Amino acid sequence: MTLLQVDGLTVRIGGAEVVGDVSFALERGERLGLIGESGSGKSMTALALIGLLPEEASVEGRVVLDGDDLVAMSEGRRCDLRGDRIGMIFQEPMTALNPVMRVGNQVAEVVRRHRGGSRRSTRERALELLRRVEFADPERIARAYPHELSGGQRQRVMVAMAIACSPALVLADEPTTALDVTVQAQVLELLARLVAEEDAALVLISHDLAVVSGMCDRLLVMYGGRIVESGPTDDVLERPRHPYTVGLLATSTAMAEGGRRGRTLPTIRGSVPGLGRFPEGCVFRSRCERATDRCRTMPPLEGAGHAFACWHPVERPVTVGGAT
Repeated sequence: MTLLQVDGLTVRIGGAEVVGDVSFALERGERLGLIGESGSGKSMTALALIGLLPEEASVEGRVVLDGDDLVAMSEGRRCDLRGDRIGMIFQEPMTALNPVMRVGNQVAEVVRRHRGGSRRSTRERALELLRRVEFADPERIARAYPHELSGGQRQRVMVAMAIACSPALVLADEPTTALDVTVQAQVLELLARLVAEEDAALVLISHDLAVVSGMCDRLLVMYGGRIVESGPTDDVLERPRHPYTVGLLATSTAMAEGGRRGRTLPTIRGSVPGLGRFPEGCVFRSRCERATDRCRTMPPLEGAGHAFACWHPVERPVTVGGAT
């Protein structure tokens, strides 16, 4: 059963399009990965879904959660949904958490805002949530301020806040970027377990293919604010069709293996253009070795199950070096 339906989501800031015609559906309990380089529009898409865009931003399209259009509803109604039906885990918990408020009070405040209850009952619920995110001494953690905790501990507090009201949807924006590999794995394992226990859908945003490959049922690859490829995780990773996805896979795999002795690591030529500077037509054509004049027109995202937006898709399996 469809939980979230996004149709034609487009975001403009200062006249520049930062998210363009994004459409997808998310089933209850499904895990969706949103991947791409920094500046590809992933975080802006997530902020548009929950209505936390800058004031100067304009939004078109529909974002329907359980029959309610989040774009069309009032900000007051969206505030009621954030933290209740939708949980959010931000990239940097040190800036997301209130630095002058004890951690336990911050977790309890989410419960009090959306579920009500006495100070005592919400504090007990906060301690229960801190236990669920595997703190051995939740009372001590509850008394701490954010700066007294490690990065991994702060991110677990964010997870506790995100699941406090048993949301139907959890958005996780680069939740392990600042963590070392061991702590990253622990946080991801915890997040996967709790989302499954809550039967919540998950949108996991990352630039790291290794992170999403083990967590997500389906992937959306973004570049230039647009979805350029989508499909089941295994299909996209094993049989990528869009040149941008091929480049991401080649660089990610080579980095994970530490590169080959005596060989240069593969790269995607050029860099992500700044806001409003992506080329007309295919947003990737200025960096694509396959680009032709036809690419001056944006290709549609087409395909049954595994879809891609490219006039010259990759046809054969891809090696680590990016050769086809």
